[in-house]
Amino acid sequence: MSEARKGKSVAMANQSTRAIELADNGGHFYRADFQVHTPRDTQWDGDRPTVTERDAWASSFVSAARSQGLNAVAISDHHDFALFPFIKRAAAAEQLTSGALVPVREQLTVFPALELTLSVPCQAILILDADFPEDRLNDVLKALHFDPIDANLDVLPQTVVLPDSGDLNDIHAKLDKNDWLRGRYIILPNVTPNGHKTLLRESFQAKYRDMVAVGGYLDKPIAELDRQKYAGEKRILEGGDTNWGSKRLALFQTSDARKADFSTLGQHATWVKWANPTAEAIRQACLAQESRISHDSPAMPNVWVSRVVVSNSKFMGRVDVALNPQYTALIGGRGTGKSTVLDYLRWALCDQPARATEDDEVADPRVRQRKLVAATLKPYDAHVEVHCVINGITHVVRRHANDGTVHLKVGEGQFENAAEAAIQSLLPIQAYSQKQLSSVSIRVEELLRFLTSPIQRELEEIGRQRQEVVGRLRENYGTLQRHRDLSAEIERGDLRIRSLAEQAQSLRDGLAGVSEEDRQILNGKSGHDDLRSAQTIWLQHVEVAHEHLADLVASLDSSLGDLIMPPSAPASLSVEADALLSRYTRRPGPVAINNRTA
Repeated sequence: MSEARKGKSVAMANQSTRAIELADNGGHFYRADFQVHTPRDTQWDGDRPTVTERDAWASSFVSAARSQGLNAVAISDHHDFALFPFIKRAAAAEQLTSGALVPVREQLTVFPALELTLSVPCQAILILDADFPEDRLNDVLKALHFDPIDANLDVLPQTVVLPDSGDLNDIHAKLDKNDWLRGRYIILPNVTPNGHKTLLRESFQAKYRDMVAVGGYLDKPIAELDRQKYAGEKRILEGGDTNWGSKRLALFQTSDARKADFSTLGQHATWVKWANPTAEAIRQACLAQESRISHDSPAMPNVWVSRVVVSNSKFMGRVDVALNPQYTALIGGRGTGKSTVLDYLRWALCDQPARATEDDEVADPRVRQRKLVAATLKPYDAHVEVHCVINGITHVVRRHANDGTVHLKVGEGQFENAAEAAIQSLLPIQAYSQKQLSSVSIRVEELLRFLTSPIQRELEEIGRQRQEVVGRLRENYGTLQRHRDLSAEIERGDLRIRSLAEQAQSLRDGLAGVSEEDRQILNGKSGHDDLRSAQTIWLQHVEVAHEHLADLVASLDSSLGDLIMPPSAPASLSVEADALLSRYTRRPGPVAINNRTA
């Protein structure tokens, strides 16, 4: 498969997974860049589209945002909304590869926004609800005492300070006078360390401490705050410097994108969690930043239940509920079926309820489950489907009430029979009623199940790794033992050699009747041995050289035999050439040169 096709297939898989994640109406993480400029910006880098080219430019912008992995952008030109409607329309008109429109939940979210230059002086970004009426955008500028700039201009005039803007609290007070605007905006001041017109300057301690803003933005990646020279600014933003107040500010890293090739678009983005793209949702994310704001891709669970379908039931009829990949709570009054839905879920996934004992205050949950299925599902020949996503692949478990059989479908495949044990291994769950939880801490087997169920896959992986380690240890131990045996054998051989050498020396010293001349000959044995070793080595070298020379002679003989007389050579020279070549060949007789014509 080519790289292009691989990339396309991965993108389609990501889109499919994203569609499953967004199926419910709960909160989800969106990768957002809250400081994006348009070609009307005074510092735009590149060509500026004409008025008639704005729709085409907006479409290319949406494509670029998608390619950069963005789910949301805030179009934040300096005191100007002119190009926001074009981008909003382009996002709504985005199409899938099939030609169909992208579902609304999956479209690029586009917030109308303004980059403000205040009298403090500092800069700030004002973000409105994503569905803020376009016909009231100019009214927002007027509420800021700023006259809208001609939308037909290709470039904005030089940026000026907003008249009568005051500080951040003054801006909030001014905007809140309008009922149609109150609660539909959020202001994020610039808190970039050493940034242009940032609020983090010594003379603005009081302004920072008293501001109503709960979040701020950075023109650089948040990782810059980890540098030693920004340790003081980081402590201020975390609420650790009492001179600046104890407020911990939520931070949004932005790209400040303003290049025609979109190379910086989404370069520094922030993951923000919301259910609906509103300014209030961003404010709530600031207030719960630990769980709703992330500067890295949020870690989603690899296994989660995405949907529960009950074909029919006695009291609730058909049930079709989409669940959130992070957290889902069923909320309702007494008797509305909350526990029933969860019992259906447990039954479909073949959960093994905790066994009841004589000391338990509740009835045996297994008996209750069987009675519930028999009374509410079996008379209607109903079944329960549970859709689970495992590493991006949808698994559908369907269990029939009539006979309790279980079927499993993986991905785009067909339903196949499955054993309960297989479902329990593939999709382990744990479920307890409120009263059952009180017995978990005092029953060892239930406490163990409670603790191990969420990490069963990790435990199995650890078990496999342990077996691999055991196998490697056995192999390494065998190698070590062989090494020890060989080392002992070598040591024994060395001892024998030393012993024999000493014995030989002793025998030589003890020989009687040996003349001094003979003794000198015996003492010279080692020298003779060394000479013999050197001779052996030299003879081996001579043998190798002899083989090389023999190969060379054979090669020369072969080349002489293949030598061809040129067609242009006179025939009278053939005899002379044969005589000449016969002097250099080892074969007896003359060497004839083939007289071939072309």
